[in-house]
Amino acid sequence: MNITEAFNTIAGKVEEVLFARGYTKQSVADTSDEMTALYTGEVAYSIVYYIEKKRIVLRTCSMVEDEPDNSWKTIATWLFDADVDGAKEADNIGRDFAETILGPKQIAAQQRKKAKKENGEQANDPLFFANRMIAYLPELRDEVAFEKAHYESFRGITFADEKILPLFVSYVNSQGAKNLEKLSKTLSELYDAGDLDVKGIITYILLNGIEDDEKFEALTGQFSKEQKKIAKAVRNLRGKNIKPEKPKKPKKYVADRLNDLAERREQYGKK
Repeated sequence: MNITEAFNTIAGKVEEVLFARGYTKQSVADTSDEMTALYTGEVAYSIVYYIEKKRIVLRTCSMVEDEPDNSWKTIATWLFDADVDGAKEADNIGRDFAETILGPKQIAAQQRKKAKKENGEQANDPLFFANRMIAYLPELRDEVAFEKAHYESFRGITFADEKILPLFVSYVNSQGAKNLEKLSKTLSELYDAGDLDVKGIITYILLNGIEDDEKFEALTGQFSKEQKKIAKAVRNLRGKNIKPEKPKKPKKYVADRLNDLAERREQYGKK
């Protein structure tokens, strides 16, 4: 697959999402250094492949008088080498760009329509969660790629503990109220869409990794009443040994689950 075919594959995935929303593709001339696809609508999106750097990005900016204001913000980045990567990688990048535009809430709804688990609901796994966190923690992109390339299955709990948590804590401690409000909304949506491992990663690993109580309150500010209740209950368990709940008390099943998470962390040296 040459770079033109790969670029068209990636752009095609994005176009499926944007055309459905009434966006229009604008004509942009390629240069010797860059290939570009531009789409305008409520906001502007562009896909740019930097030929020398072998890097492809998805960007967005506001519209002013039917024109992009050109204050571009990169929201997704991938490395792509046409001499090494093939059609599968191009397809993965295109889907990632499309999902980034859709956002976690709409992706979760699409996933539920496609497949349902035994309990009747589709729950997204830690890999899905990690991919969505790249929007806030772009350094995770290479870590996710490495994990997928070197392990047969995605080690969700270990990955969250070793890779996501340090970046998450650094991000939270450096951000103001507006960005934390946006992150809180995303975490709430991902919690609802996630399986039990994802719920544990959010509450037991990430939120409990935040020492500052004010930051914790900001991160749970957009949570539902029930989510806040669970997050605060889990926070009260910090530093404690969680014992499995007795079978006769199913309402406290969450303790069993958190104990399982703690044991799995210990298996990888996290005491």
